[in-house]
Amino acid sequence: MMGFMRSRWTRALLSVLVIGSIFMGACGDKSTPTTPAPTQIDVSGRWAADITLQGITARMTWMLTQTGGGVTGPVLVSLSSGTVLLNGFLTGTITGSSLAYTIAVGPGGIPNQPTCSGQLGGTMTISVGAVSTMAGPISVLASNCSIQLPSSSITLTKQ
Repeated sequence: MMGFMRSRWTRALLSVLVIGSIFMGACGDKSTPTTPAPTQIDVSGRWAADITLQGITARMTWMLTQTGGGVTGPVLVSLSSGTVLLNGFLTGTITGSSLAYTIAVGPGGIPNQPTCSGQLGGTMTISVGAVSTMAGPISVLASNCSIQLPSSSITLTKQ
């Protein structure tokens, strides 16, 4: 009889523990679940656009490397013959789907104006899809060049 009572008591205790565990799990941490951080747009790679400078069509190419939100890379504007019109270096920061950038052009960066230097810049809107693009203004921020580039808009396509 003692074995029967002990066995019944053990089963009852076991039942209470199992039910208690279920309720404890259901009453666990009620903090707000965290939302995963949105993935950051990656603009690393080659971007290009045809641009017109003083009536001449040229190709602007950005070769970008991204580390976190920072973006850097060389910028080249050249004719289809390979003649370089501008050689600069881009630095920028991505915030959401925008890239704020500056292109520094040092002395010698514009071969037909060897003492010319300056900065171009703007903020591009990035669109990622089957064809990824960056579109926005490009303006002269500073320059000592005799020929000034007009501000315009460009749309670069990921190559």
